[in-house]
Amino acid sequence: MVEHKNKIMEKKPEHSSDGSMSKKYQCFGIRHLQIACMCFTTISLFIARSSMGVAVLAMAGEGRKNDTQSSVPVYEWDKKTQSLILSSFFWGYVTMQIPAGLLAKKFGGKIILLVALVVNGALCSLLPALAALGGWPLVCMARVAMGLSQACLFPASHTLFGQWLPPREMTSFSGIVAGGAQLGTIIAMPVSGVLAESELGWKVIFYTMSGLLFFNAAIWYWFSASSPGEHRMISTEERQYIENGLNSTGGQRSMPTPWKQILTTVPLWAILATHIGSSMSFVLFFVDMPTYLEKGLQISLKNSASLSALPYIGMWIGIVTSSVVAEKLTNKEVISKGTCRKIFNSLGMFGITGGLVILSFLGPESKSLAVAALVGTLTMSGFCSAGFVVNFLDMSPNFAGVLLSLTNFVANFGCVLMPIITSFILRNDSSDVSRWRIVFLMTAAITAGTNIIYVLFSSSELQPWNDPDYFDKAKADPEEMRPVFTEQELNNKEKENKAAKH
Repeated sequence: MVEHKNKIMEKKPEHSSDGSMSKKYQCFGIRHLQIACMCFTTISLFIARSSMGVAVLAMAGEGRKNDTQSSVPVYEWDKKTQSLILSSFFWGYVTMQIPAGLLAKKFGGKIILLVALVVNGALCSLLPALAALGGWPLVCMARVAMGLSQACLFPASHTLFGQWLPPREMTSFSGIVAGGAQLGTIIAMPVSGVLAESELGWKVIFYTMSGLLFFNAAIWYWFSASSPGEHRMISTEERQYIENGLNSTGGQRSMPTPWKQILTTVPLWAILATHIGSSMSFVLFFVDMPTYLEKGLQISLKNSASLSALPYIGMWIGIVTSSVVAEKLTNKEVISKGTCRKIFNSLGMFGITGGLVILSFLGPESKSLAVAALVGTLTMSGFCSAGFVVNFLDMSPNFAGVLLSLTNFVANFGCVLMPIITSFILRNDSSDVSRWRIVFLMTAAITAGTNIIYVLFSSSELQPWNDPDYFDKAKADPEEMRPVFTEQELNNKEKENKAAKH
């Protein structure tokens, strides 16, 4: 241990006066390569997840051109069966949330995400054969398996952030990776539509996704690592910069999980509240908004891929912009980190609230304004990326993946309930704008209420149980652990000495 410390002292990284890395290492480093690989992985997995929305329509024969696709098999799947196939992904996704966070903490983010990429690549390549052999039940089983493996994406990503990103860089880079989800969704829909219309038909969608995922797996295996200490290409200077910034030595994966302390941390429950509100509002947009635009406002989006992608482009812009701005504000100490989180989360959640209130009072005569309100609402929702989404890392870099898996597990139950609640309110009449008003105002109340809880009870303070020696310190004699002078006593003593000199 002493030898390791001596080696670190022998060759210190170059730092500027404010504690940041010198310009020599700011331009590009292995941590930037790691973030690029993580962003590519997020995009690829979301392309694989989202492409099924288009593929299932082609598999069911909707919009099929007999003259070019006569050899492509078509299945007699009604709307109920199609919905079952699409929702089956989330059965596995919800089930695996908490185990995924624990696995990422135990084995590291690299191997967990590598397994996800390989499993999804294999399932995509096999899916056409599975559909031919067993019809929709086997397709559902494949989708459940994809959900099980993709459940690790965000917990493993947060675990990697906690190992790779010093506090000064955490907000912007985590936002860039999170924005990959929207980019994947934006890419998946139009590309899948083009592939479905080719001579090979819907099969080529899955073969293309499979090739992309296997290629991504090779890149991930070669250029990523679970921690700076495990990366074969990183320099000693950059590794020391990262580890010193995180106060780590790269060995946190063996730390026991302090379950009691985590579950009794009030700020985590505040994050859970706003996570539920954010997830429920997003599912409303993702699942029910196309129906609202087509039936309620009488706008058809079937032949307008660019229009349907606009809200997600806006959301991506909101995520990246807010993450970069928030990081600059906290690094320059314009506002404290805790205040920054609450401001940006409020901009996101209250932005959703305002957008839903506006939409609730628009009708078929205000089509353009409704689309603008939808785009603006999802753009503002992206600001939550600089709010509660990164708050896990503020509280505990070592257990950020576990914390996210806990709140994401509960929040996904809200995602399951939201479409059920919406269908109950609409009562199979999607053209009744007054019923949509109830849905929007109800969701607006949820987003506003959960954000108020977050503002009142959240915290960006590093939690004591994040310390690798937390349990050892808890067992130690309190008198031995108590410093000779507290920080306040030292400050008072320093003031007394200055006064005595004068």
